[in-house]
Amino acid sequence: MFQKTKNNYLIFSILLSFISISVTTFINIQMAKEYLRVDGKTKALFGIKELLQFGYQYYVVILGLLSLIFAILSFKSNTQRSKLFAATLLSIFSITIVFLRIWRLFI
Repeated sequence: MFQKTKNNYLIFSILLSFISISVTTFINIQMAKEYLRVDGKTKALFGIKELLQFGYQYYVVILGLLSLIFAILSFKSNTQRSKLFAATLLSIFSITIVFLRIWRLFI
């Protein structure tokens, strides 16, 4: 029974990571669309517009942190090391992608 709980933490961690990455990608696509829509002066000051209009994107890091916490909670079991390693890397990636400006790749 205790092993099943650890496995649930692992699955929940992976699920939260995928949700976080998906939401972050969606927000960044919206930012890229907005950047292509604005004129020259606004493009020069787009960092301010990005912070004011899309500042809520930084709340998505909470999902990544929860994912990392669940991955750490499932570390105690010795089985499924590869899934555990993948879940940890995925949660770290979901945290760092929030702070990268990947919307620039979409323009």
